[in-house]
Amino acid sequence: MTVKLIRPAPYLAFAVGPFVHRVDIVTQDIGCTIGTRLTYAGVNGLGNRAVPLVTYHPGTRYHDTAEECAVKHLTTALARVQLSTRVDSADVSTLALCLAEVVQADGCQLWDPNEKVEEPW
Repeated sequence: MTVKLIRPAPYLAFAVGPFVHRVDIVTQDIGCTIGTRLTYAGVNGLGNRAVPLVTYHPGTRYHDTAEECAVKHLTTALARVQLSTRVDSADVSTLALCLAEVVQADGCQLWDPNEKVEEPW
């Protein structure tokens, strides 16, 4: 399955049957690293609500490298799961679990963007 990175508003697009699905990428500078969020946005980004898939630290300091890592991670996860033609909530949940496995296997650390990290001064 081919995953394409679309810029300048970074998102990933992949086809399942006749439908093109969209996963939005948000990168955030959080000090000495980048935080990456992948969110399923539905068919052509027209989903009625976004579904968070995974948030993690890809181990880089650069936004464009983090986006390229997201392409690799999503491609690997899609190769491991069987999605139905009409991607439903069970497929999205399966994809989210597989993505979490893939990013951890690649040496990335899962990240909670709402967690307050206190500096040990």
